[in-house]
Amino acid sequence: MEDNNPLIRPFRANAHLLKLLGDELIGDDRLAVFELVKNAYDANATSVEVTLNLHCESPNIIIWDHKGFGMTEGDILNKWMEIGTNSKRSKNKVRTPAPLNRLPLGEKGIGRLAVHKLGKKLTINTRAKDSAEHQITIDWPKLIGEAQYIEDTQVTITPLDAPKYFESETGTRIEIGDLNNTHWTRGDLRRLKRLLTSLISPFKSVSDFDVKLTVPGREKEVVDLLEAQDILDKSLWTYDFIIDENGQFSSTYAFNPPQAFKELASSSVETKDDNLQLLVPSKEEGLAREKSIRETFYLKTEDLKGIGPISGTFYVFIQSGAVLNAVGSPQLIKEYLKEQSGVRIYRDGIRVFNYGEGNDDWLGLNAGRVNSPGLKIATNMVIGGIDLSLEASGSLKEKTNREGFDENDTYKRFRWIVASVVEDFHLKHKKDREALNAYLKGDVKDTSPATTRFAESIEDIKKAIKKHKLEDEMSGKVAQIESDYHQMREVTLSSGIAGINLAVIFHEVERGVDDLNESIRQSDDYETLLKRAEHLAELLEGFAPLLRRNEQKTFNIKALAQKIIKLNRHRFEHHNVAISCPISTDESGSFEVTAPFGLLQATLTNLIDNSIHWVSLKAEKEGDGFKPAIRIDSLPNWFKEGPALVVMDNGLGFSLTPEEAIQPFKTSRPGGMGVGLYYSDKVMEMIGGRLLICHPDDLDLPEPYKGAAVVMLFNKGNK
Repeated sequence: MEDNNPLIRPFRANAHLLKLLGDELIGDDRLAVFELVKNAYDANATSVEVTLNLHCESPNIIIWDHKGFGMTEGDILNKWMEIGTNSKRSKNKVRTPAPLNRLPLGEKGIGRLAVHKLGKKLTINTRAKDSAEHQITIDWPKLIGEAQYIEDTQVTITPLDAPKYFESETGTRIEIGDLNNTHWTRGDLRRLKRLLTSLISPFKSVSDFDVKLTVPGREKEVVDLLEAQDILDKSLWTYDFIIDENGQFSSTYAFNPPQAFKELASSSVETKDDNLQLLVPSKEEGLAREKSIRETFYLKTEDLKGIGPISGTFYVFIQSGAVLNAVGSPQLIKEYLKEQSGVRIYRDGIRVFNYGEGNDDWLGLNAGRVNSPGLKIATNMVIGGIDLSLEASGSLKEKTNREGFDENDTYKRFRWIVASVVEDFHLKHKKDREALNAYLKGDVKDTSPATTRFAESIEDIKKAIKKHKLEDEMSGKVAQIESDYHQMREVTLSSGIAGINLAVIFHEVERGVDDLNESIRQSDDYETLLKRAEHLAELLEGFAPLLRRNEQKTFNIKALAQKIIKLNRHRFEHHNVAISCPISTDESGSFEVTAPFGLLQATLTNLIDNSIHWVSLKAEKEGDGFKPAIRIDSLPNWFKEGPALVVMDNGLGFSLTPEEAIQPFKTSRPGGMGVGLYYSDKVMEMIGGRLLICHPDDLDLPEPYKGAAVVMLFNKGNK
């Protein structure tokens, strides 16, 4: 039995698709105007006038580009009227003639349908070089209603005998009538102006594209908006960076405290052609890298594939009353930050929507600030811009609805790289931020015990709960937090290590208490209060492993060194680190100590962890000729106080001073907590010893180990 002849038929598009693409694909009226203005940029216009005539008999919106290419009759028929045209894609994506040399922003061929979002009637006047002015008129409901399929629609195109709008120049004028929305509020108009203003990067002093908005009859509703530079000049921090096509990283950091804060000094740090140390990647970010470089710490040239060079600028603010009053115009700054803060993305100086809008937090700044609210920045504290080359960033694909990039592997790498740059800023600004925080608190050093501060904070919370009549909802959770904290305190005191754990733990717990207290005072909704209380409870629960009792016992330091090497053997092999320990082979003398074995094991593990990290970084910087190495050795007679165990390496060494390195939450490691050395120092202090950070030359260590040297010095009484 033979098969019937197959039918071959083309797809057909219903005329209603025009409404779907125009009205429903574009998010809102502002974005529709934004899209039409971007089309003017692609048309090589030097300026665009956007006019909202809302107080007239027939309200309309006009987008008029000046000196753009305009369209010939052929352009209208073969490009403008062809939905999804490839006129800006692939081989057709070419730069416009000099001097502008622009690459087109659009490439999907549907942006022109944004007019349908705004109104039912459309009139376009356009004129190209050496061509007559043409007028296009469309009544959308009639056009769609009288045709079943798109190919049946009929558009009127009229060549004008005499130019109507373009007597001496080229360009395109779009007039949209019978508006779908004639009730633009003051807030709508201001948001539109800010959106159009943000189209061009505010960080570029010169632009070849200008956008002007006029709202006849309602001018006063938009004229009081501050210019960007007025605000940027009042920022506390500025940070600029460039990542070139080879992955070399340069940055300039500056802290500019208000002149009224005379006790605070300005500061700056400049780095040039350095390596950018990346944050520890998530699983998705790691897999987005090429397989051959997934284990590396630094940014590589391969990471920029499909992204190209990246540059950017951050202006960072503190929204406390004391700071804003000191810099001036506090209310205007707050209002501006409310609308304009965030980190935006620009390609060839033109904005990619919707990064940096409203609640957008594409870099996870707000989530990252939960653990360090006083030392990290949130989206409402920064006005930032990331600049990309449109040509080089071709693998970053904009979504069809123009609301961000597709989240492909290239985008995941791009976001991770920028997040690592933000971490570089965090590390550079930390010292100045701490000085500012101390200044705002009056620089009063609290000598009262941590438990006293906790008790005072809890009492404040209880009073606030009673005042806001939240006893039924919150009292039980607060009682649990108080109970857990006191239990933790008792365990640490009974084990003799309160100075170690309580100081580290309280630093985090205190922040949680303050956040909860502030939420109650601000009458936040119950869900927010509950989340803050649960976060605080989880903090206390998470510290439980640190509270195990550690019994004193006498043991040989050789046993400790051997156990540490055994536990970390796989890590040494994984990172290709050569490890030597003369104690374990009896090449160096050993000694006995009396101390909690578990605490010293954790201390030595912290030191090994630091060494592995920094020797691995140096290995990546130096290349194949460098062999990372760590050595654990004894110094039985070097110090008068007693014998010592030293961890030495050939890594990058310390960038912090010894005094800074052992302070809690001080770190030069991206994403690091900064408690490892502090913990180790407190352990040694508790058993009567000391933790010393030495220069290798001070200890006459073997020549190959000229990186870092950290000494666990034991008192003779511990022998």
